[in-house]
Amino acid sequence: MLSDTERQAVRQIEGDLLSDPGFARMVLPVADRLRGLAAPVVVGVTSGSDTAGRTVEWAAAEAAAQQCPLQIVHVLRLPIGVDPFGMFPGFVDPRTAEVTGARVLRAAVTRARSAHPGLEVTAHLVQGSPGQVLLRQSGEARLLVLGCRSTGQPRSAQRRLPGSLAARLSASARCPVAVVHRAAGAGLPDAIGPRVVVGVDGTRRCDAAVGFAFRAAHQRGLDLTAVHAWAADRPADLEAVTAPLIVSEVGAYDLLHASLARWRTEYPDVPVDVEVVHRDPTSALIEGAAGAALVVVGTGRRGPARGAVFGSVSRAVVDGVAGPVAVVPPAATVGRARLGLRRQVS
Repeated sequence: MLSDTERQAVRQIEGDLLSDPGFARMVLPVADRLRGLAAPVVVGVTSGSDTAGRTVEWAAAEAAAQQCPLQIVHVLRLPIGVDPFGMFPGFVDPRTAEVTGARVLRAAVTRARSAHPGLEVTAHLVQGSPGQVLLRQSGEARLLVLGCRSTGQPRSAQRRLPGSLAARLSASARCPVAVVHRAAGAGLPDAIGPRVVVGVDGTRRCDAAVGFAFRAAHQRGLDLTAVHAWAADRPADLEAVTAPLIVSEVGAYDLLHASLARWRTEYPDVPVDVEVVHRDPTSALIEGAAGAALVVVGTGRRGPARGAVFGSVSRAVVDGVAGPVAVVPPAATVGRARLGLRRQVS
């Protein structure tokens, strides 16, 4: 073991090296790549959910397809009561809650290993806020998988809950988030599905989503359908009244093909269909996603306004599509997040 003096010297050397811009530019991308190769698919499971089993199966199939570990997380959140004198612990025995959580995790692990016997699966019982725990974990995951709980209401109403965990994490997670709905069985990564659908807006921020969709189609052996919706500009004069539709449609096709060019070269085995439609993006994607094995959308800009950006097309697609939806941020990186207080369940 190193002495305190030797450890201090090592830290000094590391600091000197990382402070060198040239060295940092050379080493950090390699380190990020290595972390990405080892990053797991993380799935959050809850007790009493009618989608937990299907969500775990979907996540396990995804991890097997990507040849990476699967990490199953159940967050133990003890209820807190409030009265005029302040907050107090709820009436749930912490030991009972922990036993229940461990039971949920063991069932999830059994289901994942039964479906994919060779898959590396770990399970963690974590105490804290589900949103904070899973957001933190998204920093070291390659994909975060969440189930969408059914409430018995019509599909248009049951998911449009302003504070839903899936919506919040899809808007703010550091890695792609897959939302698996109740009727998502046909979208299992190892199932024979018709196609993967990706929404393309032609901007740089959708490039990560396009790449994610190409990889997903490649892993599943499916065709890829790229959908781009456009609206004609308002004509400036009477002479331009008949021209905009033709010009805008040609420009839309050019924009779509330019967005796909890089990824077509990287995945030449993936058959690609393009759909350019003259309508609003939300309706185009929801209708174009009918029967798809997976729908992929971007989140827009990263930064303080990301929640507002996500709240338009991406949120509507997550709400309106019956199958699995992957929401991909522009810069999905693998970080060094820690789960915090946790206990591994075997």
